[in-house]
Amino acid sequence: MKLRSATLKDYDDLLFIEEQAHLYPWPASTLYWCLEQAHLRSFVLEQAREIIGFAIYECVLDEATLLNIAIIPTAQGHGHGRRLLRDSLLALDSSIVRVFLEVRVSNEPALQLYAAEGFVEIGRRKNYYPALAGREDARVFELDLAAYCQR
Repeated sequence: MKLRSATLKDYDDLLFIEEQAHLYPWPASTLYWCLEQAHLRSFVLEQAREIIGFAIYECVLDEATLLNIAIIPTAQGHGHGRRLLRDSLLALDSSIVRVFLEVRVSNEPALQLYAAEGFVEIGRRKNYYPALAGREDARVFELDLAAYCQR
């Protein structure tokens, strides 16, 4: 397994993973835009030179927000999401002290992963995500990255 920075050359692979991994994927233009932005950090996780996942963070001053993380469905359930999360958090600039994220209230595997990695729930966003039956709330989490890096 290898984590590296994503580039525009990875766009097609990332778009494929995005469309396979999420019920409501980002538009292709959003993903492309993210890869172009200097204040966003995008990472890919490779296995045998094949991209199996990606993570995208928005970094502003001393904070980062995990905007998107995905593992291709054929590789899910083997700890790759945890590896991607851990490695990407550790790869963020040393000036980042806090990381935030939102996750669907129904996404139990992600909720368990974030709690196990030390994220703490700090709030909710009502009707944040589209859902099959209307809208779904998001749980908002925060991680003390400085403490995380020392463990």
